[in-house]
Amino acid sequence: MTKAQQLAEKAAELMKKDAVVVTAAEIKDGVVRKIQVYFFDGGSAVMDIISKDDLVQNFPDAGVYVLVPGESDAGKALRKLEMFEGDEDMYFRTDGTRTQADEFAGVPPVLFMETVETICGLQEVKK
Repeated sequence: MTKAQQLAEKAAELMKKDAVVVTAAEIKDGVVRKIQVYFFDGGSAVMDIISKDDLVQNFPDAGVYVLVPGESDAGKALRKLEMFEGDEDMYFRTDGTRTQADEFAGVPPVLFMETVETICGLQEVKK
């Protein structure tokens, strides 16, 4: 089994329990704007891009886990995302601190992942 398969299997275990996996986030000035998430729906993994408000309002009881870029150990590659209330907003962090800025373990920007997925779907047009 490849490392990618091991990591995907770990993600599947969490999603089967109704957890959500974050693979990308747009953060500007310490505030997350868009988040790319994966979850199981009807027995299949589906992707959606949501706002911070969506995540705050629909934070699953089973938790949210962030796929940590560059981490190959399946036990460390999915880090739990914590939500906490700050002075003026709700914040998300994976590093265990209460710094009042969103932090998502260095996941790539949403546009990057959307581009990768678009490339995966490309087909050469035969003339």
